[in-house]
Amino acid sequence: MRLFRILAFLMALTTVALCQEVRVLVVYHSESGNTETLARALAHGARQVSGSQVFLRTFEEVTKDDLAAADAIALGSPVHMGDVAWPVRQAIVRWSMDFGFWESRGLQDKAAAVFATGAMPSNGKEFTMMSLASSLLQLGTVLVSPYGSLGASATTARPDPGVDDAEKKIATDLGERLARMAQQLKRGARQQNEIPR
Repeated sequence: MRLFRILAFLMALTTVALCQEVRVLVVYHSESGNTETLARALAHGARQVSGSQVFLRTFEEVTKDDLAAADAIALGSPVHMGDVAWPVRQAIVRWSMDFGFWESRGLQDKAAAVFATGAMPSNGKEFTMMSLASSLLQLGTVLVSPYGSLGASATTARPDPGVDDAEKKIATDLGERLARMAQQLKRGARQQNEIPR
């Protein structure tokens, strides 16, 4: 019986070690509520991963401390003229310069993902996600994507108004993958630091 308890304890320790605690920050800009819906689906997916803490913020709300403390960052924007919304671009420049993340490399090696919403099927969602991804790569993050796409996206006017269940599912799956990849990156960094030099 005592051996069984010891084995159970060791298995519990292993589970805790494998479920590395991570902070996932989902940042979005939304005007009609569609990008917020996609952000909430992504956050829901990240919450499914044991050990993850998820924080949902608008670009206006996010602080330097939010970004610095995050192990993973997901950025989302509606399409504006085939690119990110202007408040999103302003915020990312502010993070780089005013928050000092360009000089400090403070976002380097964090897991990152992108998502976008646009009215029509060919409305610039890929360009918007590429623009977000490019900014994140410039800041040294490690980009995570859903299988077969740059990020999660939704077509919000005809033929399917709003964010449909299939689009939410892709965002949910991306959030889960983002949290898992953040755990792997954090665990790997910790193990690297434990290796004697």
